[in-house]
Amino acid sequence: MSLRHIALLSVLLTGCASFPPQPIELPLNPPAHWHIGAGAGEAVGSRWWYAFGDEELNRLVDRALSNNPDLAATAQAVIQADLQLRNAGAALLPTLGASGSTGKQASEASGQDRVTSGSSSLGLSVDYELDLWGRLSAAEAGALAGFQGSEYDYDAARMTLVASVASTWFEWQELQQRVDIARRNLELGEKTLALVEARYRNGVADRSELSRQQTSVLNLKNAVPPLEYQARQRLAALRLLTGDYPFTEEIPEAGLLAVQVPEINPETPASLVTRRPDLAAEEARLMAASADVEQARAALMPSVSLSGAVRFSTNSFVSLADPLQTANGLIALSQTLFDGGQRRNNVAISESRRVALLASYRASLLSAFQEVGDALDREALYLDQEQRLQSILTQAEEALRLTEVRYREGADDLLTLLESQRTVFDARQQLSQVRLNRLIAAVDLYKALGGGWQADHQKRETAEATAPAEAVRLRSETDPG
Repeated sequence: MSLRHIALLSVLLTGCASFPPQPIELPLNPPAHWHIGAGAGEAVGSRWWYAFGDEELNRLVDRALSNNPDLAATAQAVIQADLQLRNAGAALLPTLGASGSTGKQASEASGQDRVTSGSSSLGLSVDYELDLWGRLSAAEAGALAGFQGSEYDYDAARMTLVASVASTWFEWQELQQRVDIARRNLELGEKTLALVEARYRNGVADRSELSRQQTSVLNLKNAVPPLEYQARQRLAALRLLTGDYPFTEEIPEAGLLAVQVPEINPETPASLVTRRPDLAAEEARLMAASADVEQARAALMPSVSLSGAVRFSTNSFVSLADPLQTANGLIALSQTLFDGGQRRNNVAISESRRVALLASYRASLLSAFQEVGDALDREALYLDQEQRLQSILTQAEEALRLTEVRYREGADDLLTLLESQRTVFDARQQLSQVRLNRLIAAVDLYKALGGGWQADHQKRETAEATAPAEAVRLRSETDPG
């Protein structure tokens, strides 16, 4: 058999077996609707953080996406998975080899003339394993699923990073607002202290009233530094997320109350399955596990390989004139007769791993539904709380104003005034915390809904449906060259 015939046979047998990806059946039926009435608001977009109307947040997210070191490391995992896919695809192709040599030797016996001789040779070889049982194509399909899973993992890491930047930014703004509230409370306490001191000098207030107010002012002063420290820590964490040095003198502008709290449409529970990259990564791992099962089963069958070689040789140095041509071909069949049950155990192990991944996928689905439901619950809860606290603060400030007037006139004592002040202080802090809670709930809902990832997922579904035939196209698209 000539090398030409072997190569032709290899081409004809390419694709004699293939591993079509098996569709992943949903392990549970999603409910028809969410437990909280939802439907108003806008659908989640791919740049969902713009809905908060915060230009500084937009800048921070762009900075994090381009500069975060952890995200850059995750991107390298995608590149590594792509290279592994290329290696798996290369196993389906013949292996070609070439060799060449030339040499010259001389010999001289005593009393005889020197005898010189030379030799040159050139050889070509081809080796090819026939994928009769689909083992190699299953390996490529598994590598393709692994590559797609790494892409989904990157998308999930990107979405998590954006959510972390948004949450940390809002937390820092809330701490800055609490610092401002604490300073305003301190100013109010010092103003009241000046009033008490004036009343004390005029003999209207006694020493105990003055001591109470001095103690109150000291407590208000003591509350400011810990809040400033917490704010610095959150700002340092935010700068780490954006890949910047954590502690700098630059302090951005904060305006938590100016940030919009968007209304989000979660659509239907059934749509959630196709909208989260982490769920898509779970599906890809299931596809890879199915391919592993197929590989293990194919390993039970005999392997068939073809090999051939052509060699040209002459008895000349650095010359192939009038060469002697030799060619050989070989069809090899190998089968393991006894291995102590290792290969069958490998099949069982692969099947068990797939069952475990299916259970993990079901758990991930349940967790996804829980995350969306919890975020919807918190949105509704904190909206009602903010509206009530706003009314409470308005009433408390009015009560404080009237109490201050009555205290100046001597109609109320200092304890009543201090209680009114404490009510205002608490309402301000609670209102700030509830606004933060609403913003964090919105961020969590965006994240739980997949962050507008649905369009990318649908595009990749087409690639999955034709794997591994589309492997070459996907690799060419991701090739930086």
